Amino acid sequence: MSSFILLLLFASTNVLAGEPALLKVMTLNVAHARSDGPSQLFQSEDQATLNLWKIVNVLRREEPHVVAFQEIDKNSFWNGRFNHTEFLAEQANYPHHFSGAHIEGDNLEYGTALVSRLSMKETTSVKFDRPFARPRKGFVVSTARWPESNNIDVDIVSVHFDFLTHNQRLKEAKKLIAALEDRSNPRIIMGDLNSDYGGDNQFIPLLEEALGVSTWEPHAEIVTFPKLQKRLDWVLVSNDIEIVSHAILSDTLSDHLAVVAELRLLEI
Repeated sequence: MSSFILLLLFASTNVLAGEPALLKVMTLNVAHARSDGPSQLFQSEDQATLNLWKIVNVLRREEPHVVAFQEIDKNSFWNGRFNHTEFLAEQANYPHHFSGAHIEGDNLEYGTALVSRLSMKETTSVKFDRPFARPRKGFVVSTARWPESNNIDVDIVSVHFDFLTHNQRLKEAKKLIAALEDRSNPRIIMGDLNSDYGGDNQFIPLLEEALGVSTWEPHAEIVTFPKLQKRLDWVLVSNDIEIVSHAILSDTLSDHLAVVAELRLLEI
């Protein structure tokens, strides 16, 4: 029997057995829809909309099931006072979306968000304590049903940690850990962690140990924030999930690069 026929039989057996499909995810710090511009203060609503359309086109091309966004606006004076999460979801044909405002006031409203082709439930937005003289960060979390699975839910997080100090990130990590510790589902944590991996920086290893998660080739020379030549944007998954593929997109959508990963659910 040829190898091609064997491959077809193997694929058919998996379909008949109802094996869950791969789950494709993406994370991107949107940078307030300024693309690679110097500041969102110096652009019009029309320019912000054009920059969001670039993201829409990437979503249509890549077709992730779930996308995590950070620094995404809901009602901010500097880029049009419209909900950017809602705009991206509608234009890229994502029926489900949820955004949390971690900054509210002074004509600003923005934070983190999830858009999804999968239905979401138990959505929650959590603000971190505000650090001195810089914006507050936070995260959103939701539960979705793994595609082509009968009863397997997964918790999905979009998070943005403080950019300045390790101690502040540790405080924020404790809040994330506390929010997830009572959830027993497999978990996916995505976002701008404002941290690279290992060496003197033990922030991500701490998250891995506390939350039972791991990532793709943590010591690889991967860059997601070209200005500093650092890997700040991550996909972390629990031990019952395997990262099958991992890619950094070259599209100029922000000062960050988007991360796309395909995930396989292991036997639970």
